[in-house]
Order: sequence, then structure tokens, then C-alpha cells
Amino acid sequence: MHTNPAYQAPAAADQTTPSSLAAQADKHRVYELAVQSPEADIAVIQGIYQHYHHRAPGRLREDFCGTALTLCHWAAQGESFSGEGIDNDPDPLDWGKAHNLPTLGSGSARADLRLGDVRIASVLPPDVRCAFNFSYWVFRQRQQMLEYFVSAQRDLAADGILIMDVTGGSEYLSEEPYETEIDGFSVIWQQQNFSPIDHSADLTLRFRFADGSEIEPAYHYRWRVWSIPELTELLHAAGFSQVDIWWQDEQEDETEAGVGYHLESTGLNDACWVACIAALK
Repeated sequence: MHTNPAYQAPAAADQTTPSSLAAQADKHRVYELAVQSPEADIAVIQGIYQHYHHRAPGRLREDFCGTALTLCHWAAQGESFSGEGIDNDPDPLDWGKAHNLPTLGSGSARADLRLGDVRIASVLPPDVRCAFNFSYWVFRQRQQMLEYFVSAQRDLAADGILIMDVTGGSEYLSEEPYETEIDGFSVIWQQQNFSPIDHSADLTLRFRFADGSEIEPAYHYRWRVWSIPELTELLHAAGFSQVDIWWQDEQEDETEAGVGYHLESTGLNDACWVACIAALK
């Protein structure tokens, strides 16, 4: 599988290079390293699909694909792997076309990147549609989310699966910033202005470098913090025949189908938890 080149932090500024480290950084590459893990996501997708159908999926649709890093890793697995990525922001999509697609060489024809609303139909019915990093939470109204699920259900191949991640817990509603270290920079997550009435919130994502500079403007999302019961009910209403919850394992050797998750019917009331929702057509 093709791997993404490691990010190299720019050299410290001196008298001949007065710009900050943040000004020298490629914001899309930094975002990929901070937020995305395509190898792990693909392992989850393939493991869950094989659990139900006992064969490997061939065609993937990556919703809210951004730079399409996951889709390009998918297509890089071989000639039997193809798919398309949909995003409504031309900036990361164009960056992905310029930086990620070329890594596939002639295989780039197997990865179709399109600008548009994720509720549009695929060119070819996908075996799997995925929406990771809670990206689909930008649909804050029930009707919007239902429309997305209805379009996905109709769009999938006959035995297709929609796979999405979901998170929650008391810590997830905290407005305190959470900082993690990545090679060459740190990532600061902060969710603010959470409304207990409609569960809307503002999420900001900032990247800080060794000289204290940050990439501006910060990534900002207005979304709704959805619960598993709400999403499950909407998926059934959209026509999916079966909706299962795959709970993230604390111990790697406890996984089911080797994907880092196991089927769960109750879950644990942890301060912060992560799960995947698998909705079968």
C-alpha cells in the first residue's frame, strides 16, 4: 500500500528567512498528518465488510474526502480497487489532485475526485461508502441527515455498507482545549459554544509550531454532536436493513475481524469513546 511521505518541519527562521514556521508549512499536508490515518481506516473498512460478506470490497466512495488521501491509499492497493471522492470545498480537492493522485501513476484513473454535495449519486455503485472524522456531523438538522442517509442507501451496491465513525462521552463535551504532539508541530482541538438544546457546537483545529506560530486561519466547523440512538433511528428510517455498532477496543488483541473494533450492543460509559456505525443496505 502506498504510504504518505512523513511531514518534514521547515528549518527555523533566520535573518534570510524571516517567515514563521507556520507560514512555510503546507496546511493540507499538516492536516493530513494531524487528522487522517488512511491505513487504519482502510483496515476498518475491509475488516467490517469481510465480516458480513466474506469477501473483499473493491469500490469505495469517500464522502467529505478533502484531499482524498484515503481514497488514493485505497486505489493504490491494486487494479481491483477503485472509487470516488466527493467534497464541496475545491481547495483541498484541488490540492489532492495535484499531490495525492499523481502518487498513483497510471492508477490515478481508478480514483475519481468530484466537487459537489455528498448527497449526489456515485458514478458507479460503491461497495462501501465512508464518512470519517465525524465529517457528516455538519448536517445539523434531522431532515438534512435523513436526506444524506437516504441518498447513501439508494446509491450503494446491492450488498453495500455505509461506515461512519462516531464519538461521545462527558469529556467530549468539555470546552477545554486538547493538545497532541505530532512530529514537527502540535495539534490543538477545542469545541466551544455547545448548546444542550440542539447539540450544536463550534470545533476549531489549530496547528502550532516550535516557534509559537500557528497556521491561520484555524480550521473551523459548525456541527451537531449526534448520539448513536439518533443516528441509528435515522438510518433505519432511510431504509437500511441492519445497523450495527462496532466499539473501539482498548486492547489490540481483543479485536473482532482484526479491525480494532468489536460488535457491541450496550457499550461502556467512558469519559470519551469512539465507535463505528455499519449500516447495511
